[in-house]
Amino acid sequence: MNGMMKIYPPLFALMLTINTTPGADDRVKESTAGFKKWDSNNDGFLVRQEVPEGPRKIFDQVDRDRDGKVTLKEHLLATTGKAPVERETVRENENTHIKRHVIHQKWPQEPDGQDREYFVSAPVKGKNKMPVVFLFHGNGGQAKNLIKGWSRRLKDHIIVAPQGYRRSWNISDESSRAPDTRYFRHIIRDLGTHYPRARLPGVSMIGFSNGAGYIFRLLIEVDDPDMISNAVPIVSSMVTEQYHDGTFWKRSDDGSAKYDTKGRPVTGSNILTVHGTRDRIVPYQGGKRGRNAMHLSAQDTAYHWAQQKGFKGGEIPDEDGKEISRGIICYAYGPENVTHLKVVGAGHDLGEKGRKIDEMILDFIREGKIQKKY
Repeated sequence: MNGMMKIYPPLFALMLTINTTPGADDRVKESTAGFKKWDSNNDGFLVRQEVPEGPRKIFDQVDRDRDGKVTLKEHLLATTGKAPVERETVRENENTHIKRHVIHQKWPQEPDGQDREYFVSAPVKGKNKMPVVFLFHGNGGQAKNLIKGWSRRLKDHIIVAPQGYRRSWNISDESSRAPDTRYFRHIIRDLGTHYPRARLPGVSMIGFSNGAGYIFRLLIEVDDPDMISNAVPIVSSMVTEQYHDGTFWKRSDDGSAKYDTKGRPVTGSNILTVHGTRDRIVPYQGGKRGRNAMHLSAQDTAYHWAQQKGFKGGEIPDEDGKEISRGIICYAYGPENVTHLKVVGAGHDLGEKGRKIDEMILDFIREGKIQKKY
């Protein structure tokens, strides 16, 4: 405990010491509970804004790999000196299992091949076909952490959480040049074999940050109009390479950063985009992120997808959005069912409004639209 206290200030320590003399297992449980409490968007890692002001001062010390995110493993090592136990199959409760699967792929970065893993949470009981939800982590995220919270929220769904190569998805300036669209197609084929109760096609998708960028890639590149029923990209917009000059674009070579081929999206997906106005990672109004990535604005992104689905009118002016909950402004493109939620004052983690957004996302996944009750 002394070593831990030297690293973490009292505010954080108080959350970990419910009992005055907890055993090692108790400390791990308490520290894990603290991590989950701070992880407001349940993406499996902490960004600086999610950590309270006191422990935020030593964020960089806890972030061992200096990737700007604190994983559960880094968190536990700092607070208890113990790494989490990793298992290939985790039993959440008597009705649900989380299982690990792998798909072997080769590409220029991995000429000898790479086992790419994905995790599936599937209810044990029941005989009927079940809807499928894909979860895509952000840059630096871990799929096996992300899946647990959402499997509790969507107990009547099969939840699929793929792991990005080098913890990222190949969109623009990431270190990954993996063939991610092919990876998704492989998973779909695998699901049909391993999970005969999976309702395919017609999957839903939720992606955070870099994972939202992956959703935009799939919406552009998947050539089955019925494959994706609901898409929820959160706190990211399309990069200008994906959409410019009135046209969607894709790459002929995943190993290249050049988007050189016109895309003709065929998706019939219901689309819900969510973005905070004070996001410093992916600016709400668009602009440069990282070394090379240039983003469209959040509202332009939603509008171009509405156009793709047949909308003929102009973009909804910023001042014409409808406040559906305090600080959450809705821009809805009617029959096309493309909706944008502007979260006023929120950063990349959506902050205190994240819980209300979670409710809206869950309803959107179940019903395919934002409910009038908001």
